[in-house]
Amino acid sequence: MRSSYWALLCAAVPSVLVGILVAQNVSSSWQDLNAHKDFHFEALSSSFDGFQFSQLVVGVLGVLVISSEYTSGLIRTTLAAIPHRRAVLAAKAAVLGVIALVSGEVLAFAAFFPVQAILHGVGIGLSISSPGALRAVLSAGFYLAVIALVGLALGALLRHSAGAIAALFGLVFVLPGVISAFPAPWNTRIGKFLPTNLAGQLISQQPHADLLSRPWSFAVLLAYPVVLLLLAGYALEHRDA
Repeated sequence: MRSSYWALLCAAVPSVLVGILVAQNVSSSWQDLNAHKDFHFEALSSSFDGFQFSQLVVGVLGVLVISSEYTSGLIRTTLAAIPHRRAVLAAKAAVLGVIALVSGEVLAFAAFFPVQAILHGVGIGLSISSPGALRAVLSAGFYLAVIALVGLALGALLRHSAGAIAALFGLVFVLPGVISAFPAPWNTRIGKFLPTNLAGQLISQQPHADLLSRPWSFAVLLAYPVVLLLLAGYALEHRDA
């Protein structure tokens, strides 16, 4: 669908542009910012500041991969042609996952290099061979693929574009803010399982001590689409189209 290409373009622009704007602002004000004792800037994760917008775009694309068929009624034709309903969902997940992963990795590399080139001007830029840099870039692309598959699973579970998009928006934008308002230590104990915090551990130079370790962050992040797709497959198999 033509909208899919537009969605990927909408994901690409903020992924690259926002990081460049942040890096340019930090670079131009570096002497003043660095003079403050409490100022802390992480050059590595700043490359992916724009991904907070593009994650919603790829998630919406994942929702529409299946919810658009429910809206149009074509899901009945699809399931009549392929009676094994879980195979339909698996095929959609495979195609979407590959496209989202490849696109996410391309965007991650495209965001990393210009940001770090700007930061090199003030002596804080990193190269792809710097410790943790390649891991962070690959993790950023992987995160977008995860969100796309979560969107697909929500679309299959809710079967309604607006509802699934609202649920996705709540998961990646609203829920972190709500949980951060919880009294300590519950804000951290619960918040460390949120996708945004899991991804933050993987793309940061220094992991946060109060959050999950990087291996556990990767495992839990991967569990999100796996568990939701299993639930979606069960629901697709046991209810009417």
